[in-house]
Amino acid sequence: MEKARKGLLLAIAAIGLGSVALQLYLTLTSHPDHGVLWRLIDFVSYFTNTTAILATAVAILALIRPTSPLATPGAITATAVYILVVAVTYQWLLSGETHGLDFLANMGLHQILPALVLVLWAGFTRKATLRWRQPLDWTVYPAVYIAWTLARGAVIHRYPYFFADVDKLGYPRAILNGAGFLAAFYGLGVGAVALGQIGPRLRPSGRPGASSTEQAVCRGSSASS
Repeated sequence: MEKARKGLLLAIAAIGLGSVALQLYLTLTSHPDHGVLWRLIDFVSYFTNTTAILATAVAILALIRPTSPLATPGAITATAVYILVVAVTYQWLLSGETHGLDFLANMGLHQILPALVLVLWAGFTRKATLRWRQPLDWTVYPAVYIAWTLARGAVIHRYPYFFADVDKLGYPRAILNGAGFLAAFYGLGVGAVALGQIGPRLRPSGRPGASSTEQAVCRGSSASS
């Protein structure tokens, strides 16, 4: 189980590094009318990119420094929530036909990396330690991102996503969209905590008459997580 977890973390780190590097390359080689600093700031102004960087950092630290705050079940759960929103938002609202390097970057950032992180959370993360107060804490990152997006957009009149475009939607609608995303982050966080609280009660080892094999599997899963 531990070998499988390490293999998964290595895959997340590799896919994350590769996808982020490719997307950074695409950003730096576009918008030739702007300087490098502008393009770097534009790169980190996309929630997808910053979340992919976070997921990559979580995987690397879980491998080399398991005691890091970013390697805790809470941090992994928060990252899973963020990247799930990234994947669903892209599929429902942002996806389009892409080719070449753009296709590879989109595949890595919006499909492969989210899938791997969700597998890490679902199968290799101890969720019983999650607490009900944590989902509110997990909304800080997206809240800061939304504030940054609106503040930067007010200065340069450029927004990374159409649902945040104040110039087209106006502040009331853009802020309402942001509040909707924050509610989604919070709701998914609460759902993740609920699964963590309920899960141990549903384990075979806690069920009367569970076989010794089932109990051994559960004990092994808990120990490796």
